[in-house]
Amino acid sequence: MTTGAGGNSITGGTQGTVVQAGHIEHLVVRQAPPPADEVTVAPPWGLRGAPLRGRAELLARLRAASGTHVLYGLGGVGKTSLALAVADVLAADGAPVWWVAAQDAGRLAGGLRAVARRLGLSEDELAAGQTADLLWERLAGLPGPWLLVLDNADDLALLDGPGSLAAGTGWVRASAPLRGLVLVTTRDGEPAAWGTGPVLHPLGALPGAEGARVLADRVAAEAGPATDAELLAVRLGGLPLALDSAGRYLASVAERPAYFRTPGEPATYGAYLAALGAGDVTVDGDGTLARIWAMSLRLLRDRGHAHAEGLLRLLAGFADAPVPLRVFAPVRVDIPPGELWSCLQALDRLGLATLQTDGEPLVTLHPLVRDAFRGERERLSAALAEELESPQRLGPLWPLLVPHLLDGLGPDVPYSAWAGAVRAVRSLTARGLLQEAVEAATTVSQGTADALTEDDPLTMAARFTHGRALLHLARYGEALVVLHALVEDCCRLLPPDDLFLLQARNERALVLQQSGSNDLSQVEFTAVLESLLRLLGPDHEHTLITHHNVAMDLAILGRLDEALTELDVVLAAETRLLGPDHDDTLTTRENRACVLRDLGDTEAARSELRAVTEARRRRFGPEHPTTLSARFNLATVLAPDRARAELAAVLHARTRLLGPHHPITVATGEALARTLPE
Repeated sequence: MTTGAGGNSITGGTQGTVVQAGHIEHLVVRQAPPPADEVTVAPPWGLRGAPLRGRAELLARLRAASGTHVLYGLGGVGKTSLALAVADVLAADGAPVWWVAAQDAGRLAGGLRAVARRLGLSEDELAAGQTADLLWERLAGLPGPWLLVLDNADDLALLDGPGSLAAGTGWVRASAPLRGLVLVTTRDGEPAAWGTGPVLHPLGALPGAEGARVLADRVAAEAGPATDAELLAVRLGGLPLALDSAGRYLASVAERPAYFRTPGEPATYGAYLAALGAGDVTVDGDGTLARIWAMSLRLLRDRGHAHAEGLLRLLAGFADAPVPLRVFAPVRVDIPPGELWSCLQALDRLGLATLQTDGEPLVTLHPLVRDAFRGERERLSAALAEELESPQRLGPLWPLLVPHLLDGLGPDVPYSAWAGAVRAVRSLTARGLLQEAVEAATTVSQGTADALTEDDPLTMAARFTHGRALLHLARYGEALVVLHALVEDCCRLLPPDDLFLLQARNERALVLQQSGSNDLSQVEFTAVLESLLRLLGPDHEHTLITHHNVAMDLAILGRLDEALTELDVVLAAETRLLGPDHDDTLTTRENRACVLRDLGDTEAARSELRAVTEARRRRFGPEHPTTLSARFNLATVLAPDRARAELAAVLHARTRLLGPHHPITVATGEALARTLPE
């Protein structure tokens, strides 16, 4: 430092602080800038491990792509793994690859400045405050191929940098003409935030077969058949992170001698799946998935979706099945409709849920997200119960509601949940899903018996639906036990002419009829019919059902002319009151045609059975139990070759639906055998 009469000057390097009082004529300070935070732009090759599954097509497209592409989806779905696979392929071809961590502003800016230095920008240029502009000018001038990855760019506000991501003036600029590839991985695939330039690629869950291959890649020893691995992969929602966790768990068990394993510790796919359902194991032992969900919810809150977590917890109370959005109408979620819809869209974009808007709007929660946020069953039961108050408007919603009505039943669920469950069992039976109906009916019947009183109408209704489901599945012995006990209890608790008691007696008599005890069933049907005629009159639906059953008893006993007379009376009333294609009318038409066949009027029987078969096929499809019944009866009046072909088709369907040893399947096989040439 020098001083003089004319002024002062300072030259050279210095450290600390220089304070000059008075007039300063000349001051020059040159000092090396402080060292920047250390960053790396090398790809994380150490994360390479098992083969990448289920992404071959997208990997090939990205390998040949240029411009800016965005991989978005649920945390743990494999975005980084796919980006690393792209980097691996391009690097092997000699292309330069830069990898920038984009979780926070410091690493993002530091990484992009490091890339800029690699591209020849000087420190003075970087210090001029136009790094983003200069970087993208250099990238646009590079010959291809090359790859720049911005990994984990979940906070899109960081990508705005000095300008705006959507406007093309931020750290990412899709409008630049590039010969190489910029690949961004993120949870957030909201198109408006990205602008019109980037190509957005949603990364979804792996299908079951590919998920099974991920498990097999990680399990060193044999852990069970591929079918079990696929079931486990589906239960894990096809999430690669969860598949990896489960596979490594099974591998760790397999590598230990048996005497070093905890009793009951799952060592196979099937055992792991069972333990997962029982809550004995978790795919999130280290809390990784919980942190992923928390980060996603924080991102939603930051984007202004304050109700997203509450909505997520509400959805998690439903079964692991698509939820019709219409059921949210009666749920008082205290979310304005517009915000509710935007929250659903946001959950969909982050991969936490899947929103389907084609046809009936549905939302499906990822199964592992559902596990993490399970709750709010009581509010949902109330919502579903309100929907069920107007069943005539549900129509095609029934199949969608059934799994939710049967989910989460227990002693603490509200009364409305049991009401919905009983109706769900009836729906399964009516739709011909007989195995599922019996399983559900058994659970609901036992559950209502434990949760409610024995004389509660729901307890009795559940027992009735149980017996009816068993009857439809031709498990006559079990059905008779259930319905006989129900009738005995109803006789003790209800008046003799109570309508429910009469229905239970009718159903018990139907079991007797179908199992061959026709003398007993005829007496019971006749007594029930007399009561119904007195209570409801001849044209009531319940009266007509029992009247039909009386006629069928006459037919089974060989009194065909009497049976035909009674069926004519029933059919005329049903056609007038219900229409020719109502389920009950079609049943009467089918059975009347069989009586005509047995009386020798084959032509009339064939014509009517064709009409009934076609009506049932139109309404229920070719393999509904009632359609198969009509097809079977139609085959009995066809020429031998055509009968043989139709019976073979019916046998194939019944074998698949009921099993080869079911009485109905066996009877179909015997009928087919009788058509074979000797």
